[in-house]
Amino acid sequence: MGPVLVTGATGFLGGAAARALVRAGVAVRATGRSLAAGSVLQREGIAFVPCDLPAEEAALDRLVEGCEGVIHAAALSAPWGRRRDFERINVRGTEKVIAACRRAGVGRLVHVSSPSVNFAFRHQSGLREETRWTEAPANPYIATKREAERLALEAGAVVLRPRALFGPGDTTLLPRLIRVARRGVFPLFGPGDPLLELTWIGDAVRAIVLAMEAPGHGVGRVYQITSGQPLPTSLVLGTLLRACGLEVRFVRVPLQPALALAGGLEWISNLGTAGRWEPPLTRYAVGALGFEQTHDLTAARRDLGYAPETEILDALVRCGKEWREQQGRAR
Repeated sequence: MGPVLVTGATGFLGGAAARALVRAGVAVRATGRSLAAGSVLQREGIAFVPCDLPAEEAALDRLVEGCEGVIHAAALSAPWGRRRDFERINVRGTEKVIAACRRAGVGRLVHVSSPSVNFAFRHQSGLREETRWTEAPANPYIATKREAERLALEAGAVVLRPRALFGPGDTTLLPRLIRVARRGVFPLFGPGDPLLELTWIGDAVRAIVLAMEAPGHGVGRVYQITSGQPLPTSLVLGTLLRACGLEVRFVRVPLQPALALAGGLEWISNLGTAGRWEPPLTRYAVGALGFEQTHDLTAARRDLGYAPETEILDALVRCGKEWREQQGRAR
């Protein structure tokens, strides 16, 4: 594999992919928004150049020039925020990357999307890639990831949808769970215990490498990626939080009142702060824990040779222990 550009390399998945490719002997160019994280990549021997993808077209062209492949992992990933911010990074940024790849004649573009494009306020089991989006997007992140995925598919990219990434270095999922768990009480929404499906960071990186290497497969197609082990939500959260050294009591909260409360908080944020304040509870957060969403991995197994290799419960314990050790070193 020739030189590869990784966008979003200062993020969780992009950084892990860049490091994995370097270990495999691939020449990697990395870009991202965080100068501090970029400095860490440079100390590890990875060529890093900061670039504002939507705005710095000439700099992006220089990064893409001579690359055999591009992994586009850059995104604004958050359950809440202003639509224009998501639009700029997730949609305009993707447009700029696609245009640069076309000008440079890049042979393979792998676009990192999200299974949240399929999110709905109902249970969904065994979702396939061709499942139609029947509900309006629950937040600006979902809306803009849908649009970015459409652009990538039209450009002939291989599109991956890794579900609920976790592992050492996670800056999205684990910090939010910890913030809630530190109160000592953790809400479980609805009457049942829906299955929760996660993706260990190593499995997601393996899928990216396979998508880069698979000759002739996946062009202009989307693939769902998980670790393939849906487990009860209470078991997943309990295992992780205990490993973090946090004792929490799970409390059942009726689903519809929780959605109504979250909707009210979102209304206050939009009215009072133009969306700049992130509510402590959003409708998407309630729905993500209250409604089951699992995925069929047949296409990724068949076309890419993808096979999850991680035992989820063991990985949750490992992740929690590493977080606890980091907290101890920080004291």
